[in-house]
Amino acid sequence: MHSVFTWFAASAAIALVVAAIARQRGRSMALPVMAAGVLVSMVPIGPDAPPEPGIVLIVILAPLVFGEALSSSYLDIDRVRRQVLSLAIGLVLLTTIVIGLLSSWLIGMPLALGCALGAVLAPTDAVAVSSIARKVGLPRWAVSILEGESLVNDGTGLTALRVAIVAAVAGSVTMLEIGIVFVLAVAVGVGVGLVGGWILSRIIAHSRDAVAANSLTLVAPFLLYYVAEHFEGSGILAVVVAALFVAHSQTSDARQESRIDGVSLWRHVTFVLKALAFFLVGLELPATFTALAPDERVQVGVLAVIIVAALIVTRLFFVMGMLWLRRDRQPDEWRVAFVGAWSGARGPVSGMAAFSIPLTMTSGEALPFRNLILATTFAVIVITLLLSSTMGPMARLLKLPAEDDSALIRRVQTSLALAAATQLNDAVEQSALQGRPIAHEVTEPLQRSIDARLDALDEDEGLDAQVGLAQRSQLARLMLQAEQEELLRIRAEEGLPDSIVRPMLEQLELRRLALDSTGDPGGRDAH
Repeated sequence: MHSVFTWFAASAAIALVVAAIARQRGRSMALPVMAAGVLVSMVPIGPDAPPEPGIVLIVILAPLVFGEALSSSYLDIDRVRRQVLSLAIGLVLLTTIVIGLLSSWLIGMPLALGCALGAVLAPTDAVAVSSIARKVGLPRWAVSILEGESLVNDGTGLTALRVAIVAAVAGSVTMLEIGIVFVLAVAVGVGVGLVGGWILSRIIAHSRDAVAANSLTLVAPFLLYYVAEHFEGSGILAVVVAALFVAHSQTSDARQESRIDGVSLWRHVTFVLKALAFFLVGLELPATFTALAPDERVQVGVLAVIIVAALIVTRLFFVMGMLWLRRDRQPDEWRVAFVGAWSGARGPVSGMAAFSIPLTMTSGEALPFRNLILATTFAVIVITLLLSSTMGPMARLLKLPAEDDSALIRRVQTSLALAAATQLNDAVEQSALQGRPIAHEVTEPLQRSIDARLDALDEDEGLDAQVGLAQRSQLARLMLQAEQEELLRIRAEEGLPDSIVRPMLEQLELRRLALDSTGDPGGRDAH
């Protein structure tokens, strides 16, 4: 199949079937979808390797990174920004250099190509790392660091890859030229991301059509990537910055009604793209290893094992050094550091980045070691994904205490209920002063609902929908808005993490949507 459209359609269909089966059984899609790609590649019919390897960087990677960043929290990352930036910039660059030197020393790979391999493998997989970290019960501050790092390091790693490819394709460049390329890529990427994110967030905030606003976010990653690349910037960095800007603006404005639709939309999009990315890696695996000479296959096996060990050791030493220099120590941070050093699963970002390495040099000659770089990348992805399943036993072995948020969540929910009660009382008093008193039959069910929530937050209480429904619906909307504003106030004043705020905002949005669709503020979702 040589048509790009046909290839994407066939690959997506197969990948999604396997990913859906894995999800229904409560398993990660990564290895099953990759295995499906390997099997399909051995069949004479069906999709083969992508027609243009470079196209995957735009078509798959740009929206995938945008979706992952859109589900992240700028505030949570900002609270641990020093640790996140140290890992996402310092560790990525150190890892790139270490892998580059190892590759050059072990198999004689040119340093520029070795650094390209290092840049491909330096970023950790955002979704894999965060989901595993939450399952093993790491402290919230540690999860925020790992999530922030795995998101921001995509931009750093791919920017470093851009610089390494420029050096490798050109044949020889000076350190000054490398520095200019790197600074320009970062500056332009961040600038385009900030401007694009601001424009996108303003359009979404002022749009009265949630469908149109969220549809705009689907095409935004491609435009952002193209604009940044056109001006010699990092397209991926622009996509990450813009997505973080939009995510923060949406969770900071209680009036944005397109938030919940956007979250649901991008949850589906990222699921499809991740499945397609892992399938592509599996699809390319046999052809990549077949193209290698027998001695090169041995090199890949040895190099992959050594690189995985180097990734773990480099990460452990970097994290330990970072903790040693810090003054504001967190509880159990040394044990968390050991688990964090083991949490470096690589995923589709690394696979897609490897595909983006050009086939030829500036002179027109084939780029040496390209197949070896791809094969090593795929091997490291498989090994690190297998190792990531051991994080749980390691956390239990180190006796890391699980963080219990139940008391905090209950306190916040109580504050929201009290905010709704205050808004109800204010509305009743204001209506009485204006000479338009609200009937007791209207307010009593709403007050009863609040009392029930305060007594037992998980109980439901039905309302009489026949009496004063219009007034009651209006009051219910005011109460919901008061709850949203109270939740955002608590987040701003107490630093409440978005991992708690976002699910509550979604519940409030669901209650609002149920109210808009039925006009009944006392339905099941109104509690």
